[in-house]
Amino acid sequence: MRRMLAAVAAVAASVLLLTGCQVGLSDEGEPLTVAQSELLAQTRFQVASRGDVVLHISMLADDDVDHREYEVTLDPVAHAAWGVMLRGPSSLAVEETVAFSPTAFLRQVDGQWQSEAALDSALSVVFALAADRPENAQLLRQSDARHLGEVEVDGEQQQVFRLPSVDGGGEAVTRLWLDGDGRLRRMDAGDDERLVILLTDDAPLPRPAGLELGDADG
Repeated sequence: MRRMLAAVAAVAASVLLLTGCQVGLSDEGEPLTVAQSELLAQTRFQVASRGDVVLHISMLADDDVDHREYEVTLDPVAHAAWGVMLRGPSSLAVEETVAFSPTAFLRQVDGQWQSEAALDSALSVVFALAADRPENAQLLRQSDARHLGEVEVDGEQQQVFRLPSVDGGGEAVTRLWLDGDGRLRRMDAGDDERLVILLTDDAPLPRPAGLELGDADG
């Protein structure tokens, strides 16, 4: 289980750079307490238990030519997601209907699904948001995972954790934000511009008819 969490951190570290710490959060953080490690250990299992969830995903700064935003429904069990993508700077963004799995990325053109290039490695992180069992809390406590502090977001307090690095290599940047009920509300790559995934309370959309995503369906 720890290996999967470390893999999430490795993906973010390979694609993104940590550019600073948010106000109210520590750069270095503190080692996990017993209670914190147990809370973090349940995080991805709770996501899987929630069923389909709506994600808002933002990549790169709003004015970046390669900026992308996604509003998608994620089925964490089937490893499939579908919704819309906004591509380009926010003021000029082009909207497309998309779907993706760990091995496929599709766009809808004239009502037909068309397969595109392999999935962006940063976007593939969404499929590590859920797990079918809790992590090992003791291993998390022994790792270099850190509690970075507590901040207020939209009137609610959230605990922020940095995930373990691969083999304690010190390259981890991925952060998880948990609300007062221990639910995952956000995953990011260390700042507000590079990669931010928000787990919303919006109603999931049904899977589009005729959508086939290969081995993700199983």
